[in-house]
Amino acid sequence: MDPWITVSSLEDPHTQRPQTSPDSARPEAAVAEPEGGGRLLKGRYQLTSEIARGGVGTVWRATDLVIKREVAVKELRLPSDLSRNERESLVQRTTREARVAGRLVHPSLVTVLDVVDEDERPWIVMELLEASTLEEIIQVGGPLPYQRVAEIGLQLIDALKVAHNEGIVHRDVKPDNVMISEAGRVVLTDFGLAAWNGESALSASGRIIGSPAYIPPERAKAGPVGPESDIWSLGATLYAAVEGYPPYDRKGYIKILRQEPLDEPKEATNAGPLAPVLAGMLRVEPGERLSAENAAKMLRIAALAPWAPERTDGERTAEAAAGGEDSAEPEERESAREHFRAGAHVLAESISERLRNSPEAVNSIMLSIRESTETLGLTKSGKHSERSHLTVAAGVVLGVVALLALVVWALFGL
Repeated sequence: MDPWITVSSLEDPHTQRPQTSPDSARPEAAVAEPEGGGRLLKGRYQLTSEIARGGVGTVWRATDLVIKREVAVKELRLPSDLSRNERESLVQRTTREARVAGRLVHPSLVTVLDVVDEDERPWIVMELLEASTLEEIIQVGGPLPYQRVAEIGLQLIDALKVAHNEGIVHRDVKPDNVMISEAGRVVLTDFGLAAWNGESALSASGRIIGSPAYIPPERAKAGPVGPESDIWSLGATLYAAVEGYPPYDRKGYIKILRQEPLDEPKEATNAGPLAPVLAGMLRVEPGERLSAENAAKMLRIAALAPWAPERTDGERTAEAAAGGEDSAEPEERESAREHFRAGAHVLAESISERLRNSPEAVNSIMLSIRESTETLGLTKSGKHSERSHLTVAAGVVLGVVALLALVVWALFGL
């Protein structure tokens, strides 16, 4: 997806952006696709094969001849339809991407190893990730289970917190920029559109930067961007992972780009206990969204939810005819207890971190209780199961009482 998005290019489905051949989209000194041994950069990095190609860049597999290991090299390609200022801005942004990514250290962030200046362009040398993008995984296998999506979200939100603590906003969180290895490692890539906290949401020429389906509503305005913009885009990414499509369709994101009034997205029907997390992350008003800390707590609860699939109406009918309804009650009670134990564990961690001899801590922990209990006892459809409702309610009440006792003890030492 070309990161330079304008409203006019989305208004009419028959409108097409200017077409350029791969050669014309590169500057005169651009590298040809490697054949055999491939091109050698600065006498050290030998390009061997193409991994991926985007609107303004190509990622190559390469060999570091000095330490004899495979790496990834990102080549900047400058589209011919960009103005001189935009071309210079793109070069600067690519250099900034290397600097930004290079200062961030986290298992879910790609490691930048080197930057090579050649052909008056920066070439970024990175660790080679043997992984698929989340977009590819969704396209091939369909939506993921909400527990797995919650696990992915936890790794990504931890990575974003590292960036936000450095004053950096990613601005392009989307399934295409999330890599997942076979071992389960989740990595957020491509800081090419990153901005410092408070920087304008628009480019110098007034264009909106990002991929339409994952641009938060406030990004269509000229105001500053902040961490809450990344929270929205992450919510949209996780929504797409669990539902198979983004929270808004084409009409919805055209409204975003036109700055028209926008309804809250539809509730994710496959998300189970993940649904309230997504709803909180995708609030239209930035100030109403979940913080990274609260979103992480709720994601932990969803990730610990039982993996048993919800029974269909036909299965329940057959089970009732066979006299198996009563036998299902212990299983449902245990499911509710697992939800409660997961929530209690997360909330206990929150208490130890946030209660420090402050009266305001009571309000803080009550907010955690309210957020977490919304997710307890939810089925895959996101609604309380009739059979487990009473059990869950009792568990929640007992949990709240226990947590309030911990509050009193933490505050007053009673």
